[in-house]
Amino acid sequence: MKATFYFSLSFIILSCSVFGQNDAGLRGPQNMLDGGIVDGVVIKDEVPVRSKIEYEHVRLADYVWSKRVFSRIDSREKMNHDLFLPYDYFPTENITWSPPTKPEEIDKSDWLKHQERWSLWTIIFRHIMLGDLTVYEVADKNYGAIEDGYSFKYPIKKNAKDAYFYDPAYRSQINRKLSYGGPGEPWEIEGDDANATKTVLMKTDSTESFDNWFKRLTTQGVAPDNDSLVFGALTRTDKVSLKMQYDAAKKGFSIKRPDVVQYISSASITAYNVKEDWFFDKERSMLDKRIIAIAPVARLKYEQPATPNELTDDGMDRFKTFVSVNRNGELTTCSDGVFEPYTGQFIEKELFWLYFPELRNVIVNYYVYNDQNDAQWMSMDDLFWKRKFSSTIYKVSDKFDREIQDYKFGVDALYEAERIKEEIRTWEHDVWNF
Repeated sequence: MKATFYFSLSFIILSCSVFGQNDAGLRGPQNMLDGGIVDGVVIKDEVPVRSKIEYEHVRLADYVWSKRVFSRIDSREKMNHDLFLPYDYFPTENITWSPPTKPEEIDKSDWLKHQERWSLWTIIFRHIMLGDLTVYEVADKNYGAIEDGYSFKYPIKKNAKDAYFYDPAYRSQINRKLSYGGPGEPWEIEGDDANATKTVLMKTDSTESFDNWFKRLTTQGVAPDNDSLVFGALTRTDKVSLKMQYDAAKKGFSIKRPDVVQYISSASITAYNVKEDWFFDKERSMLDKRIIAIAPVARLKYEQPATPNELTDDGMDRFKTFVSVNRNGELTTCSDGVFEPYTGQFIEKELFWLYFPELRNVIVNYYVYNDQNDAQWMSMDDLFWKRKFSSTIYKVSDKFDREIQDYKFGVDALYEAERIKEEIRTWEHDVWNF
């Protein structure tokens, strides 16, 4: 009895010490706030420590039939609102903060989000920065028209879990996926006399330390002191920012200004593309489905570049503004948190791919609303496991490796998607037709 009491007391003290601190490494929204405040009746102490339930093991000998299916989860469908939290229904998320420089800044107060209900994009966004998820490029940078990133061929590699905060090159790559605005322009120094031309700062030697490089500029009269550089008459940058850009630059390339970063909010994510395998397990005698990969899809306002030189290595310079869909199905653009109607052209673009079994480790600690019982919310992992979402097939494995829209158009493409589903159901039915 006494042992049980001390164990319970120790657990409560441990829970208060863990959940009372603002630890960026914790997963899932916490209801134990600073100052010992509990937002509810009980402490949700299982939230940050829950782990995914492993799938049923399938032997190769029992894997007798399969079909690779690509489908789209659309934000406009009511059944999918738990994943998207549309802005018009849940106007509680807005991202206005500058890039965080350390993990403790990931949940700064100027990133407004709901206390308990987070969209799937908010979860992905946060845990990419925290290093829990690996991002895979949609296409090879040299062959951008061939989008085969769903095969996990182009990972953005990191050398440590906290690489986003301490590796400028990795952070720049990730920001291209989580934001828009384009890369920074090269730094230029204006000469004092009228005949002087602009000098582009170059990293001429990859082995030279930043301090030695900065000292040379100071000796040449470019840097007036040891803390900052003056570019022309108006622009000044501090030494810390310049070092980050110097470390990110490659030998022989110019040192650029920081990237222009405008983070993508949940309202701009209009769909998720899902890659999954439908297969028959002979041992269990059932047709099963496994999600392999998932990709957020955004609609982007198309702006034709004036010259080909304006394009970056991934073409993102064409896209300056993301296009959202409101509750009435109308297109809007967002600037500084203000939504305005939009009737122009747009392009749908997969931002990147994620390995779904890795994502499951994260989303198992986040919940979706249960309109029957607030004490029994379903985890987002359960939502995918129980397939409580609506999706439309846009591609299946075939000899041509093509999408449905390549040979069917408009409503015929929807009929074709339903025909494919019915064909798979018929195959399953025929297995049991003796």
